[in-house]
Amino acid sequence: MGWEGEWRIAIEYDGDHHRTDERQFARDIARVERLEAADWIVIRVTAKDKPADVLRRIRAAIARRA
Repeated sequence: MGWEGEWRIAIEYDGDHHRTDERQFARDIARVERLEAADWIVIRVTAKDKPADVLRRIRAAIARRA
């Protein structure tokens, strides 16, 4: 999930597949590196994150772009 244009913010969900599928884990790392190299802010989220905390992190990323 992400916002293109001036914000360039991506949300990456790290689920159980990161522990069980090494190839997927490696692909995800490479994707995040490409996004960051293209000046995207990447916010990584897990199932333990509270929705309010995720929203706070998104708002902070938007504020950094303002």
